[in-house]
Amino acid sequence: MKFNIGKIVMAIGMSVFLFACSKDDDPVPSKPTLNVTEIGHSNSKIAYVGADLHLDAEIEAANNIASIQVRIFQASSNTGWKYDSTYTQGFAGTKNADFHKHIDIPATAAVGKYHIQLVVKDQKGQQTTFDGELDIQANVDLPNVTGIHVSLNDAKDDLHVDAQVAAPKKIASITVTVKGAWTKATEYKDEAMVGQTSYKLHKHIHVGEAPAGHYHVFIKVVDQAGKSMEFEEHFDK
Repeated sequence: MKFNIGKIVMAIGMSVFLFACSKDDDPVPSKPTLNVTEIGHSNSKIAYVGADLHLDAEIEAANNIASIQVRIFQASSNTGWKYDSTYTQGFAGTKNADFHKHIDIPATAAVGKYHIQLVVKDQKGQQTTFDGELDIQANVDLPNVTGIHVSLNDAKDDLHVDAQVAAPKKIASITVTVKGAWTKATEYKDEAMVGQTSYKLHKHIHVGEAPAGHYHVFIKVVDQAGKSMEFEEHFDK
């Protein structure tokens, strides 16, 4: 039996070439995508000492989210307020997330320019980073809400919302929004609240149509100078 050495060498070379090509054709795992839609109220990129920072982002991860990290710091100084927190609960293992957080800014935080950073890591070890700017200011005239209490009745169809509202520039309106698998927003302009600098909020919201789940309750106060602040609480149905 005769062997054609040239053909054997050619066949081996072709196999190596095809293997290399197949390796090159292997898809590269895609990194997470991160779209930051809100930093501060209405994406103003402004937050206030003693209030909370609204942060919203849309996240997609083909290889499932592992963690979401938020860092806030003053790039020009090591003495300013710092925030560093990593979120996994409710996000790890999912491919899509509406990341919505309210971050409390302490009354002791120094005013000034801050750097904000979001880092999304997936379960393949890849990550996507967003870098932005935040201006922390002092404003004692903004509306404020304290002592928020939300609770359901035994039938779980009536949500009680209680809070103390303060507005140095006088209340124009208060909107209470329930948001989760079901959403309902109710704006109040009661005669007893409009024009007042202090008001005890006590409302009952019908939530009988809401399916079981975890819900956010947002209380937004607009004053007569056009300034607004929003505050948040949670409940489970």
